[in-house]
Amino acid sequence: MFGRILDRSRFWGLVVIAVLATVFAASCRVETFDESPCGQASDEARRFYSFHLGNDMTPSPENLEKRKKYLTEDLFKTLSTSDSKTDYFTASDVFPRTFKIGDCTLKSPDDATVQVQIYWKDDYTTVQKDVLVDVVKRAGAWLINGVTPDPASK
Repeated sequence: MFGRILDRSRFWGLVVIAVLATVFAASCRVETFDESPCGQASDEARRFYSFHLGNDMTPSPENLEKRKKYLTEDLFKTLSTSDSKTDYFTASDVFPRTFKIGDCTLKSPDDATVQVQIYWKDDYTTVQKDVLVDVVKRAGAWLINGVTPDPASK
């Protein structure tokens, strides 16, 4: 009888572990593993904008330095000489709350344009503006080479 109780408790222990493992696995972010050039460029744009919106976006030399690893040398140099108070990466003076990666257009195997949809939200409204992010592959890494407002954006 004592053996049956131990077998049942082991069984239910395994069931509980299996259920918890399933819940944990389902809650984890699922990567797309898109290894195409557009997939890689979009992933790099997503990483950059996650970092950018998750930190102080005030244009300053210190904040630009923190973003240097995501940028081409040319873009970094250009932004280093700018004294604009407008955030270059969102084309706005008011910092957004969130973003979403949109379409990607491949210009060449090492050059893509990624649409980034930027959102400003409050209790009553949501405003969306899109920017086009030029992402280029340099020395094996995808880097941001420029950001322009999307002319098709509302």
